[in-house]
Amino acid sequence: MKVNIGLGAHNSADWPRFSSGDFSTPLEPPDHEAIEEILALGDLAEPLGYDGIWTPEHSGTPYGMAPNPLQMLTYFAARTESISLGTMVAVLPWWHPVRLAHQIAYLDIISKGRFTSIGVGRGVAKSEFDAVGVARDDARQRYDEAIDILELALTQERFSYEGQIYKIPEMSIRPQPLTRDLPSRLYGASSTPSSLELNARRGLKPLFVGNKPLTEAGQDVRQVNIFRAEEGLAPCQPKAVLFMYCTTAADAATKAQDYIDIANRDVSLHYGFGNPNNFVGVKGYEDYAGRKAYATAVTTDAPAPKSAPKGYDQSNLLIGTPEQIIARIIEGQKICSYNEITLVPNFTSLPYSEARKSIELFAREVLPVVQKLATPLHPAALPKPAEA
Repeated sequence: MKVNIGLGAHNSADWPRFSSGDFSTPLEPPDHEAIEEILALGDLAEPLGYDGIWTPEHSGTPYGMAPNPLQMLTYFAARTESISLGTMVAVLPWWHPVRLAHQIAYLDIISKGRFTSIGVGRGVAKSEFDAVGVARDDARQRYDEAIDILELALTQERFSYEGQIYKIPEMSIRPQPLTRDLPSRLYGASSTPSSLELNARRGLKPLFVGNKPLTEAGQDVRQVNIFRAEEGLAPCQPKAVLFMYCTTAADAATKAQDYIDIANRDVSLHYGFGNPNNFVGVKGYEDYAGRKAYATAVTTDAPAPKSAPKGYDQSNLLIGTPEQIIARIIEGQKICSYNEITLVPNFTSLPYSEARKSIELFAREVLPVVQKLATPLHPAALPKPAEA
């Protein structure tokens, strides 16, 4: 199994100031410190033996703070020699697809083909859409057309496109990419049943970004492969992004709970899940109206306090001792059939020193075991014979 490090910088201490709208006091700590720390964590990946580095796309709030994932991956392409690169995810409606195709092709060249996981998504946060002047009502159409254009631009020397939103005259992506099968590296993230189906029928393989209990994610894998079978596509395996905190402390879950609570608060604030007006009446986001969500897995009908309720499903969290984490990864592979995982080691306010120790301990005691694990596609992830 391949294991990557996922990098997203957070300035959780600024949420009270940011949410109040009172910017009369200075930003403390400054954002650049969070960026410098996350880059330092990324520099550990290759020396410690991890397989890759992945980056998200978020901007405008203290959450995530990675406004261009390909920019960060370009930075690490120059600082590494062999590890793979991936996005978790590039949000297609915020990009002009021709610009994104050019950047994908360029990163493919300078990394010598190491951009192996092109994770894409539709986006959720109202503030992020407003900032770039894109209406969420158009997001699904923009997403669908962007996939069309990326598939054309990255496989054909000359192409054109006539859509509802994008109208592209005959042109070429220059420079042409080094790798000629880049669309096969597209992975689609989804949080709703409609997005899951759209991605599956388009042929995008699933990318799960740590927001569902494993049992639900496992059911989604089977559903993806049902849709793929209906489209005449072969079954596939997902990749998963999972929050990770590795420690020798026996009470690891208790020790990490405060960080998990802050992560849940940050997710709710960034995406606006606490305010149903952010989603009511927005075309394509009906499933989000009134929905409460967390950075970590909970059932979809759970209440949404600032921290997740006690007893909620934490099966998607890799928190514990090395032995506990190994067992959970093995269990997760059996349930979800994933063949690659990306660890998110910085729980928002988790200090850099703690995140670094966690990454190093995982590398010493977990990574050698997990990288040897077989990653079969289990029968539970396939359509039942009657559905095939």
